[in-house]
Amino acid sequence: MSMSTSFRIVSLALACTAVAAFASPADAQRSGRVHARGTFANGQGGITHMRGTAASGARGSVVRGGYTATGADGSVQHQAGRAVQGANGGSYRGSNSYTRHADGSASTGHSGSGTTASGGTFNTSGGYSRSADGSVSGSSQSSGSDARGSFVGNTSTADGVTTHATSATNAVGESYNGQTTYTKGQGVSHSGTCTDAAGNVISCGH
Repeated sequence: MSMSTSFRIVSLALACTAVAAFASPADAQRSGRVHARGTFANGQGGITHMRGTAASGARGSVVRGGYTATGADGSVQHQAGRAVQGANGGSYRGSNSYTRHADGSASTGHSGSGTTASGGTFNTSGGYSRSADGSVSGSSQSSGSDARGSFVGNTSTADGVTTHATSATNAVGESYNGQTTYTKGQGVSHSGTCTDAAGNVISCGH
């Protein structure tokens, strides 16, 4: 099953749930929640389970949907998505996926973005894979900003080495840049530097 098909199925689950909510306004008004699910045999000799939920209340609303499909060879594919809207103006949209192949290799991915009630923004994305021999590689990224400052973080893993780099700046222009590295069998190392708005190095406890 292709990734584009995965997204279409998730979208369909979301759409069907939303339609159900509008088709049963009395039930939706009483409970504030509509849920739909289904399980059926698929063309890979396994089963596919789909589900979707739409809910709303005084604090906001959420629509989410997803599916998990298995194959006769032991493979598994999962895809899910979610959209949240807060009554105070904050929002979030995101998706995640997981695939396991018959040889034991697997991969996972995620993405998301949103805004806070005060106008801040954040984003996250990433993907990791495990080969049939158990080795892991991949990377993830995150960023955010609001009136208090901004940050960017990146993590990568390959060949037993995991590195995380962070860059952050506060509202007055002071910044931090650091990196932490874990090497299997050797431990953790860290380095970091703080500067003021003019670029001068300052104490990170300043």
